[in-house]
Amino acid sequence: MKRPSRRWKLSARQTKLIADPFGTRARRRPEPALPFSFDGGAVMTASALISRWLSRSEIAAAIGLLGLLILSVATFADVIMRGMFSKPIYGLSDLIEIITPPVVASCFPVALAARQNITIRFLGRGLRTRAGQAVELFGQGVTLIVILGIVWRVGDYSWNIFDNAQVTWLLQIPAWPSWFLTTLLLAACIPIQCFVVLETVVNLKQANPLLSELPEPEDDPEHGN
Repeated sequence: MKRPSRRWKLSARQTKLIADPFGTRARRRPEPALPFSFDGGAVMTASALISRWLSRSEIAAAIGLLGLLILSVATFADVIMRGMFSKPIYGLSDLIEIITPPVVASCFPVALAARQNITIRFLGRGLRTRAGQAVELFGQGVTLIVILGIVWRVGDYSWNIFDNAQVTWLLQIPAWPSWFLTTLLLAACIPIQCFVVLETVVNLKQANPLLSELPEPEDDPEHGN
């Protein structure tokens, strides 16, 4: 007489361990979506990339504003020293010449990423949705061309300063590091504006309405206001 065979019933955890004993499937990261696929998620992906650049450019802008604040305090102190003691701060004009270009350039990336550049949309808002987005795309494209021209000219000027070994008048500080940094900060505007143009192209394809400004991020419900 044959004994009936005993069947073992595996639990869900045991089945998972047999199928994936090292847990590599759980640790596998999902492949990121392509930012240049013109589907429904392209706008979300472009906006996410712009937000990443915005967070990074805010740090550069904060450092630039700190430098501007230091220059303002130094200029005020120089005026006091000149008026009361007839002793100006030696070499302050050289420091202003070196620090001012990167301070100004540090505000360009955050302005483009936050859509704080001057934009006139009265014509686009008077047209239909696709026509308004077409006008918006034209404006963003012109902005990209202008930025490319600025980067090219500033980069050429910086190379001339480096090639001629130009220094400041009093302190004899080399001027090329400041202008190379300025060129780098301005060059960071190019990918930001490219993503803005990409976002506008997808908005044109999907006939999305024009936005007056970038929507504010929602507050964290855990922390509240």
